[in-house]
Amino acid sequence: MENLQTLLNQTLLENRVGNLLWFVGIILLGILLKNGLSLRISQVIYRFIQRESGNVPVSDFVRLTRKPFEWLIALLVLYAAFSRLRVPADWDWAAATEFGVRMVLLKGFYSIAIVSVTWLGVRLIKFAALIGAERAARTPSPLDDQLVPFFKDLGILVWLFTCFFFLLNKIYQVNVWALITSLGIGGLVVALAARETIENIISSVTIMIERPFIMGDSVLLGLISGEVEKIGFRSTRIRADDGSLLTVPNRLMVSQALENLTQRQYRRHKLILKLVFSTPSEALTLIMKDAEAYLIQHQMANLKPPVVRLEGFGEHSFEVLVIYWVNSTDWREFIAVREEVNLQLIEIVQRHGAAFAVGFSRVG
Repeated sequence: MENLQTLLNQTLLENRVGNLLWFVGIILLGILLKNGLSLRISQVIYRFIQRESGNVPVSDFVRLTRKPFEWLIALLVLYAAFSRLRVPADWDWAAATEFGVRMVLLKGFYSIAIVSVTWLGVRLIKFAALIGAERAARTPSPLDDQLVPFFKDLGILVWLFTCFFFLLNKIYQVNVWALITSLGIGGLVVALAARETIENIISSVTIMIERPFIMGDSVLLGLISGEVEKIGFRSTRIRADDGSLLTVPNRLMVSQALENLTQRQYRRHKLILKLVFSTPSEALTLIMKDAEAYLIQHQMANLKPPVVRLEGFGEHSFEVLVIYWVNSTDWREFIAVREEVNLQLIEIVQRHGAAFAVGFSRVG
């Protein structure tokens, strides 16, 4: 026992062997317990918020928070381990209040700690968004489904800025308010550089207030056509008709003419029947009457009175204008009705002994 005590009291780099063993032991213990301890901490915290979490499972909370907790545990282990040691005097390190290795290490350690807390906060905001999305899914209104990701992005942005300014102020002793007010020309340059970002943020607020579209709507923006999957703080994600995912800045969503296809109450179809000049006027009249009568009795095409008129004369044919409105906003149903009407128009023309000069010529 005395030999062991003598060994522990021996010094190496001005540190007792016993303290060095404590250092190694704490590091090894931290490595062994880090994963299991972080999992246990996540599970315990979830129990306190389980009542508010609804149907969001504990696995989602563990998935989001376990890694940040591992980092915080690792930092605590390092702090506890290095607190057992002292820096040899002959290394001549300056005090922590003076610039040198000690100051750099301490500020670096505290910076990593704040980054870890920031990371944990972001993950907690994301978990809160999962709870909000789960509750929003139970309501008939789509507005709350749209607000949840918006406020999630807003909350993350505010939290990141708060932690960043806290880091500058507390760790690096930067007067944040003085920094902001003294930016001057530099601030103007930054504002100009961030102009598009600011425009996107303002546009996102405009989308939330005016609601020209909501998640799940089918929209047409220039050459972009698809379904809105997410309305974010800076951009909107649209699942295109070909399956690709497009990210469109919000400023473009409000600055261009946007057609909300979902809010259509009906679809209009317009076409021209081109009949040869040899068609008798009586047959032409009967064709138009039969076509109009067919459209009037059609359950999907009688939303409004159809238009079937002799519009004019082409180079080689009579041109009969046909306009009707399909009582559906579904594109697949619309083209099915259009096909049915086209086939019936062919049958009507052939029944009266007429012929097409060129065929159908769609105008709109």
